[in-house]
Amino acid sequence: MDKKTVQFLLAMFAFIAVGWLMPTPEGLPQAGKMALAVGAFAIIVWMTSCIEGALSGLMIVFLLAITGAAKVAQAFSGYANTSLWLIVIGFLMAGVMEHSGLSKRIALYLVALSKGVSSRIYWSIAASIAIMTFFVPSITARTLLMLPIILGIGESFNAKEGKSNIVKALLLIVAMSGTMMSIGVLTSHVANPITVGMIQSATGKLITWGEWFRVGGPPAFLLGFISVFVIKLLYPPEIKNIGEGGAYVKKELAAMGPISSKEIRTLIVFLVTLVLWATDSYTKIPVVTVGLLSVLLLLLPGIGVMDWKEAQCKIPWSVYILYGGGLSLGAVLVSSGAAKWLANTMLSPLHSFPLTMQIIALIWIATILQVLFTGGGPKTTALTPIVIAYAGTIGADPLVMALVLGMNMQHQYLLPVSNMPNAVIVGTPHITEKELMKAGAVMSILGAGFFSLVVLTYWKWIGIL
Repeated sequence: MDKKTVQFLLAMFAFIAVGWLMPTPEGLPQAGKMALAVGAFAIIVWMTSCIEGALSGLMIVFLLAITGAAKVAQAFSGYANTSLWLIVIGFLMAGVMEHSGLSKRIALYLVALSKGVSSRIYWSIAASIAIMTFFVPSITARTLLMLPIILGIGESFNAKEGKSNIVKALLLIVAMSGTMMSIGVLTSHVANPITVGMIQSATGKLITWGEWFRVGGPPAFLLGFISVFVIKLLYPPEIKNIGEGGAYVKKELAAMGPISSKEIRTLIVFLVTLVLWATDSYTKIPVVTVGLLSVLLLLLPGIGVMDWKEAQCKIPWSVYILYGGGLSLGAVLVSSGAAKWLANTMLSPLHSFPLTMQIIALIWIATILQVLFTGGGPKTTALTPIVIAYAGTIGADPLVMALVLGMNMQHQYLLPVSNMPNAVIVGTPHITEKELMKAGAVMSILGAGFFSLVVLTYWKWIGIL
């Protein structure tokens, strides 16, 4: 048997062992035990990637229904969650940005401002990623967009493969600083809508785009730019001026020609979208409604910039199926009492500490657990129901606990499989796995340490804690 078959059989064994071989613990309902069995299966297949993500989503729904952990309608409930559709909308909008050329033009223009000065180009790339965090709602898409630009700059000043600190640093800024900035914008990472969806399922309250940004935006972008300083210390530029690298960017801009009508229409729609998202707490227009309107304007014949046949290829439907199943599992873990039992069993040692210290401890636990998950999305899906249940056991607001912890689920910097951008940059000949892990360890400590300070300062100042 191959490795993946063994891993899948291990997942099935864990499912059977938890569901039928282990005695039912006191205080855990039978439906909760079955939900835990499905959860054990899900965590193993997410950790090992032994089956495709979409298939794991379908299996989760099937197992929830057939074991009696949930009724069939509840087993499919994740797919009705509006937050899941934000993921689809996000990938559609990212596809349109790429298709129109607007995102590439923005990135090239910002890089051109460095005028070939090596230290400035670090900040130009960081600024590009910061702006695209709002315009390209996918950290993977942003990484793939910047990759040819960075590699082209490296080629233009004859950077040797695996030898140039400049290229290493630029790749790390895109992947790691970019991931940190994603924490602050609801529509910039798949894990964020998942957090909102689970909070809505558990509490009935919907977090708006503006509320999310108020809580997460300032610390996330500050952390992202602090990380650029740290990366620069780890990989200082080997030359002061990249010379032809700046010329390469100008050449690419010249090749694109003047801004096209498609780019202008795309920019107008995106700017209006951002304004409506930022003011949703005042307009009361749901984030997903604004997103749907934007997609319609970008795809409709005559006024759109892309047709549906092209656009649908940009949607990773496997991600939709995976996280729909994950949202269903999260909802069932809460409704069945399984999450509450887990929270009482696993996190009871934290009860004696003040709330802020408990949250800080949970931030570090979530950061350490990155070694078990292939991305912030699966980690968010697995751990958020436990956090929500834990908040109930200590008398805290589950919305606040899930929100501030959800923002810290994205600390996934350590391994190539921890985050898709990590895998992308390790796939180049410029970054080794060892170098990624070295930088990732530093970024993990920086991320968890910084947000520990945010718990004690900014989040208290704005009245969250």
